[in-house]
Amino acid sequence: MRHFPYSCLLLPLLAVLLTACSGDDGKTGGPPPAPVHVRPVARADVPRLLHVVGNVKASATVGVKPRVTGEIQEIHFREGQDVREGDPLIGIDPRPFEAALREKRGLLAKSQAQLSKANDDMRRYGKLVGGGYVSREAYEQTATEAAALKATVQSDKAAVESAALDLSYCTVTAPISGRVGALNVDKGNMVKTTDDTPVVTIDTLSPIYVNFSVPEAHLPVILERMRQGKVSIRATPTGGTVESGLLTLVDNTVDTRTGTIRLRGTFENSDRRLWPGQFVEVELPLGVARQALTVPSRAVQFGREESYVYLVGKDDRAVYRKVKVLFEHQGVSVVEGELAEGDRVVVDGQVRLAPGLAVQVLE
Repeated sequence: MRHFPYSCLLLPLLAVLLTACSGDDGKTGGPPPAPVHVRPVARADVPRLLHVVGNVKASATVGVKPRVTGEIQEIHFREGQDVREGDPLIGIDPRPFEAALREKRGLLAKSQAQLSKANDDMRRYGKLVGGGYVSREAYEQTATEAAALKATVQSDKAAVESAALDLSYCTVTAPISGRVGALNVDKGNMVKTTDDTPVVTIDTLSPIYVNFSVPEAHLPVILERMRQGKVSIRATPTGGTVESGLLTLVDNTVDTRTGTIRLRGTFENSDRRLWPGQFVEVELPLGVARQALTVPSRAVQFGREESYVYLVGKDDRAVYRKVKVLFEHQGVSVVEGELAEGDRVVVDGQVRLAPGLAVQVLE
């Protein structure tokens, strides 16, 4: 009796199983088409509005420091109060400076009296030296004394002026108009001219500045707009209302580290809606892009080195296209790249896509 090897029986069985697993229709296996939503690439006139984050800054800030050393006797303002230039802020004990002024005035009076006598002596000796009653040397001595006393009088006058100036500094006045902050030194404390901490800080809130930076690529357009006339900008604080101002400064240097240029807007801020230190959203209009190539902003994906979109080709497969976003406006991105008007760009479902992958366009 002959025996057949088991391999001869297993090979046909495996062939049958493979045929059954593959199905009767003979189609090849693979991932199902990825469902996506698409929108057409369009051309449109789009306002070129640059949106950046800015920081509010007082148009002038002064830290008030004493110009004489002494004890604070009076406070003439309330913290958070608006003051005008020249308004008194604090009073320093004036008594030591009043005494110094009286002393300097006394010395001046003494030197003036001595000068008057020296001038009389010089005139009298001048008459006597001509008749030979006094020597030429004695006359010259009186003239020298008169000249020296004249210089002393000038010096004493300067000392009186300096003492009077120090006395006036006992009343510290506001150097600018604005809003005072918190008082850093209380009444009764000694203040010195060498103190680093100001007694109080004054900020000018109207007008007020908004500083912000934009990429240097926008600089030519901004400079051209400013040559044509005033450029309006808008700033919106978090939870606040839109404020309108003017672009008043383009810095003279591009920051080589960040590739940005610093700009400044000036706002009247009469209602005090902008406050120093606030972060605001700045909107800078740069004209209108005519018949620009546009795609929905959610269609643009950002990789490590470039931005891109996925198109749906004629064979319903995903096509990768590199794009450059020029700017955005109300959910629409103006782009440059290998796109054409009417191309179907994917706006939802990009996470499952890869170049050449089959897609299913959903309504």
